[in-house]
Amino acid sequence: MAHIFKSIPAKPAFGTLTQVVYQGDYLSNKKAKLAYCANRNKSVSCGKLVKSGSYDQFNLYNKGRYLNALDKGCILPFDKTNLIVGQYTKMNLTSVCVVGNGNPCSLIDSCVSCETPAKIDASSTVTEPFYQINTIDPLGQLFGRAQCGINNFTRYMVYSPPTKHY
Repeated sequence: MAHIFKSIPAKPAFGTLTQVVYQGDYLSNKKAKLAYCANRNKSVSCGKLVKSGSYDQFNLYNKGRYLNALDKGCILPFDKTNLIVGQYTKMNLTSVCVVGNGNPCSLIDSCVSCETPAKIDASSTVTEPFYQINTIDPLGQLFGRAQCGINNFTRYMVYSPPTKHY
């Protein structure tokens, strides 16, 4: 009966940043990046491994490919479903219809409310709630139109590392 009252830790929900670099990893990462693109070996061309002499060379090449993708921002160094994501990402919603005036759009191709975005007036004294006058995500780009699209907003996350304040 003791297992019924066992507490569930919250630490896994926050997640961890996987981009931790120690002093010994600096040279290893430098070698991996060189093995991926700037290797002087004739068997390796930039971005393509032609022949691998050993597992270590193959592993070093794959690590360089991963680090290159990480530097370009193609791979995020954390899981998008964890709470830590708010510290390292921003939302790029330039091409998304976030709020529209009126009812939800029935036809996605011709949504009139997305052509003129809704203006939010904070000083307004309207007695009706905001969600009764406007429609949040009328096209379903952020939260989807079905249960399987509820995490669509993660597509618009852009990696922005925090600035260091010394």
